[in-house]
Amino acid sequence: MKTNTQNFQRLEDGTFVFNIVLTKDEINEEYKSALKSAQSNFETKGFRKGKAPLNIVEKQLSEPKIIEDIASHLISKTYDQKIKENNLKPIIQPQIKITNPPISLEKEWAIEITGCELPKINIDQKYKSEVIKINSKNPKTVKTDNHTHEHDKLDQILDILIKHCQVNLPRILIDSDIENRMSQLIDQTAQAGITVSQYLKTRNQTLGQYKTILTEQITKEWIINLAIDEISKEQKIEVTKEEIENLLKQNPKMSQNPNLVYYLITQQKVFEYLQHLEK
Repeated sequence: MKTNTQNFQRLEDGTFVFNIVLTKDEINEEYKSALKSAQSNFETKGFRKGKAPLNIVEKQLSEPKIIEDIASHLISKTYDQKIKENNLKPIIQPQIKITNPPISLEKEWAIEITGCELPKINIDQKYKSEVIKINSKNPKTVKTDNHTHEHDKLDQILDILIKHCQVNLPRILIDSDIENRMSQLIDQTAQAGITVSQYLKTRNQTLGQYKTILTEQITKEWIINLAIDEISKEQKIEVTKEEIENLLKQNPKMSQNPNLVYYLITQQKVFEYLQHLEK
């Protein structure tokens, strides 16, 4: 199911898609504005800074570069406008696709912008009875598929929670996280003086296998994060100013990311709630 509003699609998993057209008039207006902006800082022989005629400035500018700048500004402005008009709360940077390439100053631009909001999660409350059993027995191991794996209590509880969660994660969200993780891996391997291929070879993995494992990890992390948020609302779990201050005293650098501080405290409180859940 999806809701259509002219050039806007909103999917049930939280994905949204805009198909927009930037007219030649809009593009030319932006082009003139870009030229004037470039003129104010332009220096060339025979003219003082900012005093060269527009036709001279235009000849000296790289057309591909100015088109890139125009596209970036116009798309960003249009996207922000559409977000406000449709009351959306995107959680990742959008994907941009030109649907009538190549772009030039002589024609309109058709653009597809895809983003997503936070997906909704449903938690089957039956998870509580299973968690209560874990808490009452507090076993050190758990049997799955005829194999015994070492798990601590929290791991077992989180496995139960995930099993009882229903959520449709947007593909764009998973792909965005995979791209970020791959970028981090490239940086880390480069610092170690090896390539990604060499690193994966030490793990006896192909790139495809690594991405499959990464997808599973990211999916699990998102389900747990969404479940934590849902349980904190359900149980009216709050984070106090004092708790935030105490954590920042221990980790002053975390003051640069207040959202992370809030989340970590909330996470710990939800974990404590789950580990002490009783009949």
